[in-house]
Amino acid sequence: MMKSALSLFCLLLTLTPSAVIHGVESGLVVDSPRDSQVFQRHTVDEGQVKISGSANKEVRYRWNGEWHTVTVDPGTHRFETMVNVPAGGWYSLEVEEGEQKVKVERFGVGEVFIVAGQSNAGNHGGEKQVTQTKRVASFDGAVWHLADDPQLGATGKGGSFMPAFGDAMVKNFDVPVGIVPVAAGGTSVREWLPKGIKFKQNTTTGRGVKAVGDGEFESTGLLFNQLTAPMKALGVGGFRAVLWHQGESDAGQAREGHPADRQISGAQYVDFMEQVIRKSRNAAAWPVPWFTAVTTYHREEDAVDEEFRTAMQSLWSKGLSWPGPDTDQLRADLRAGVHFNGKGLRKHGELWAERVSPWLKDMVAAPHDGPPSKDYKMVWQDEFDGPKLDETKWSHRSVGERRGAWIDPACVSFNGKGQMLISVKKVGDQYHGGMIGTAKKASWTYGYFECRVQVATEPGMNTAFWMQAPRMSAPEKGKGTADDTANNGTEIDILEYIARQGDVAHFNLHWNGYGRLHKSEPADGWLYHLRDGYHVYGVEWTPEGYDFYLDGRHYWHTHQAISKTDEYLILDLEVSDWAGGIANAKLPTSAVFDWVRVWQKHGR
Repeated sequence: MMKSALSLFCLLLTLTPSAVIHGVESGLVVDSPRDSQVFQRHTVDEGQVKISGSANKEVRYRWNGEWHTVTVDPGTHRFETMVNVPAGGWYSLEVEEGEQKVKVERFGVGEVFIVAGQSNAGNHGGEKQVTQTKRVASFDGAVWHLADDPQLGATGKGGSFMPAFGDAMVKNFDVPVGIVPVAAGGTSVREWLPKGIKFKQNTTTGRGVKAVGDGEFESTGLLFNQLTAPMKALGVGGFRAVLWHQGESDAGQAREGHPADRQISGAQYVDFMEQVIRKSRNAAAWPVPWFTAVTTYHREEDAVDEEFRTAMQSLWSKGLSWPGPDTDQLRADLRAGVHFNGKGLRKHGELWAERVSPWLKDMVAAPHDGPPSKDYKMVWQDEFDGPKLDETKWSHRSVGERRGAWIDPACVSFNGKGQMLISVKKVGDQYHGGMIGTAKKASWTYGYFECRVQVATEPGMNTAFWMQAPRMSAPEKGKGTADDTANNGTEIDILEYIARQGDVAHFNLHWNGYGRLHKSEPADGWLYHLRDGYHVYGVEWTPEGYDFYLDGRHYWHTHQAISKTDEYLILDLEVSDWAGGIANAKLPTSAVFDWVRVWQKHGR
């Protein structure tokens, strides 16, 4: 059964009707929404709800007092429409085909989370919990229902932290909460790896792992598919985040009486987790936010596993995940061995809510711009309100052939409405784009840098806002050592928008030059309808690291490759192979830049 987790989940998600048919038996079926279903909101105020099913002729529906009609396809007998629904609920839905009626008693628009990991992310607690708010629901791939334990979809028959977590989130945000549980008790991170990844050490349960000879083992992808099936089925932006509680089975392998051949290092744990997180995002086709817990506790008498605690926390500092709770602090009267008692489950859920809530409040806050603290003052800006490029601030950059296309100053223009346009056009058989920079005119060490831009969305377009230091190529030019990032500088990509990737913004760091010693560290940000209209992209660069922002929301922190030298700004729109097939692009097309602003702290 678990081998076909993906296909089964997707089939059930699309075909299983949940509504009770009232009245005469008929062909009228509503398969979305389902009873107790929670749809992910995309703004603080609303989300989209799919109303779909099958019927023989035109149907009508109402959820807010007004009747609306939907046409039925005569060939397939299917109907479907997307409806903007305010965040909240529970709501009810009525659907009618003549005298035939279907009623969905309750559905809502709120927050949806996938919960994964091992036993403490499942139903292995000592006391079954129930939702107190009655606005927390869970989904097992077949049925939505109130999230009373045990949670279907995860292993175990006892209690979980999910009702307490959901109730706390309901109280914090006043919207229903949906949970998709997929945890499997006792599992190592190795058992969650994608298919085909090999490793030397045997695993805890052997679930989804096979021996391949020469002392090696290989993941079959069984649990990885169980994790990614709901990601794919719920769709891009169809849930808020993954909550991951796992690690006891890996951190505890060095305990007395446990086989040494199961042990992995903290560094290996990080490597395996990075593969699970990154490849799950690839499978989901969007940069799914992850929250990971610090969890090494086994028994009160066991020593704290500092190696694994540090490894788990490094997932946060590397920007792979957001900080989840430190559950090692939940000891003594909150436990029954490695698992939680009833009191511990409730505390566990509250800790998860304490971690997720501040981040979520930031995610649903109204878009804004400007630095993250009042310690900054604006030191430079260009509002692009003139008739042409201000050459006291900018120069045309990299004019000529670049990456198989051409950088052309004629592709930079102004619309007279306070915006600069950088365009891509076709000249003969050649594609022309534009690039400007502040090199030799303005540069800074540390500060907050921000640009408001409407990205170009035609295939093949790469819209960018970035920073660079004059010595970036020093290692390959023999003018510095490769590890001298502080002096050589770091390419700081505040925005790279690859048109073919939809509502995803890329952040990136590049260092050690651009030759064989080159290194990079990427991260992504997803925003509903990022392709539409203007958005504000920013980075705070300090001696401690970089923090990347989108519409004032914090997306990524890293302390990797910290530059300590002056860097200048670059804006461009280029043709890039990795941005998709430009042959299908409607040209000319433009990225529209509204303003660029720089702040630095007082006294710097």
